[in-house]
Amino acid sequence: MTTDDARELYLKSDCSYFIMCTYYYSGYMQYRQFDPPKTLESLWKNEKLRMLQKEMQKTGDYRLFARLYDIAVTFRDYSKLLIMMDALKQMKEPLAIPQRMDIVELIVGKKNLKARGGLIYWAYDVGQKSFAIILMDQVLKYLEVGTITDMDLDKRVQKGKWICKKLNKELKLNFSERELADYTLRKT
Repeated sequence: MTTDDARELYLKSDCSYFIMCTYYYSGYMQYRQFDPPKTLESLWKNEKLRMLQKEMQKTGDYRLFARLYDIAVTFRDYSKLLIMMDALKQMKEPLAIPQRMDIVELIVGKKNLKARGGLIYWAYDVGQKSFAIILMDQVLKYLEVGTITDMDLDKRVQKGKWICKKLNKELKLNFSERELADYTLRKT
């Protein structure tokens, strides 16, 4: 495997060993033997981020936001946070409720709050509390969905609302109790 072959495979796999192993197993084995330096992979990640960012600007496809996040979160720095903030603005609206929830879960985190996942924690952790507030405001807008008949989707919405209350309290984002009044986890 050449450096160009490794780069092409790495970019095609969205800079993910998991994707590479799952969809391009023989290439993955060759890639692991080639073992490019982490500094080179970091350069390729930046290249992929730029490619996805340009595509996001052209299409506004919300799915690109998730792909950008998966790569940028490995850096968790200010410059990549700016890319994510820009991508959020580029998303075409309106989004259907399931699409909104996909974005909400990336912003507030999918895992336990102790894991400090999601863009809000990321923004806060790099000293950008104002970005965390902007992100929370966007999440609150996405969570205004009305009545939902799909039980699984309703659970996702309610969990998102509950997480918002917890994040607001923990990070002192200063959203009022009135703004978050309906954001309690419903008993099902």
